[in-house]
Amino acid sequence: MGAEAGKTLAVTAQSLFLVNLMLAPGLAFALLLLLSWFNRGQANALAMNHLSQAVGVSLVGGALIVVVSAVFFLLGGLDSGYTWVAVVLYFTFIHSSLILMGALGLVKAMAGQHYVFPLIGRPFRP
Repeated sequence: MGAEAGKTLAVTAQSLFLVNLMLAPGLAFALLLLLSWFNRGQANALAMNHLSQAVGVSLVGGALIVVVSAVFFLLGGLDSGYTWVAVVLYFTFIHSSLILMGALGLVKAMAGQHYVFPLIGRPFRP
């Protein structure tokens, strides 16, 4: 795979990450998984870096949102206003942080540079 094709694949991976967060959750994630599956082992290092980051952070971010929100509900109960305020604030903070990090990843992909998501991304080793 050439450098330009790798850059295009990296941009596509980061774009699907953002689409999963903002427009079509689930559907975009499924497309991201398919893209990663069909390009494993044949994409260049830049594309594999962005693909692995986007898939990994989608999984970790989704787990953060679901698991921690469930813990809030288990501890606070569904009928408590405080619980709902905490869940909405937590969800908003995590979700907007993932969007910001995804936008930075997209900028890096468009520039042809490697990117590791802060805090929850794992360093890429080709």
